[in-house]
Amino acid sequence: MNSSTQTIAHFFLLSLSFGTQIFSPVVNTKLTGVGFYKLGTSIVLISLILAFGLDYYMAPSLDIFEIGCYGVLILTNISSYIFHQDQKTWPMWVLYAFQVFIFCTLGFLVFDFRPDWTMLFFSSSLFLGISNFSMLLGHYYLVVPKLSEEPLIYCLNIFWTVIFFKMISSLTVIFSSGFPYLQEGTSLGDGYIYNWLFISMRYLWGYVAPLILSFFTFKLCRIRSIQSATGVLYIVEFFVIVGELISVYLMTKHGLSL
Repeated sequence: MNSSTQTIAHFFLLSLSFGTQIFSPVVNTKLTGVGFYKLGTSIVLISLILAFGLDYYMAPSLDIFEIGCYGVLILTNISSYIFHQDQKTWPMWVLYAFQVFIFCTLGFLVFDFRPDWTMLFFSSSLFLGISNFSMLLGHYYLVVPKLSEEPLIYCLNIFWTVIFFKMISSLTVIFSSGFPYLQEGTSLGDGYIYNWLFISMRYLWGYVAPLILSFFTFKLCRIRSIQSATGVLYIVEFFVIVGELISVYLMTKHGLSL
């Protein structure tokens, strides 16, 4: 992989891991059983280990603090996977807060405290995290069929809040520094045609499609058609992933945080 591809892959893995970690306590494990928590924790661990391996591959002389953050997160998530109970106790909440704090610290360290990169990282983590969490929760209704649809609707409300702020932030970048990339004859970025292509795909696939599909998901939840809603959520996550990968590409190549 070239350096740009490595950066995009590392960004995606770290964002997915952090986002899934953030939303892990959204649904009470007394409703879903501890198995759902362990499923989410498995995704956090796998993504985090792959991100660490890629980070080390790109920069063998990693900062000792970065290595420490990776190590702490991996060990604490393994502990959570093994010892987590249906009833959350206060030490579990303290551990969760500690994990989020270490993840935030790792995000600042990995991206050298650069405001544009760290802002994109945190917003992408939230977007990827809630779309992935919602899809996993919808899938888990097959395991716990009597689970109310309200937790999934609650996740959709969070999804809409996140996508709203993502779109506002992205449009702010377009209005502040993105227009020169869209002017005919521009030599910026990949050129006029490709700039329009990538930016259009970023908005249509990464924002418009997930937003429309999420409303279909909401309607399906209301009529208790959870399996159909889950199928739509798979498509939502696909579009979110594609949109975020395009966003990281634009940031890596041209400094546009869309």
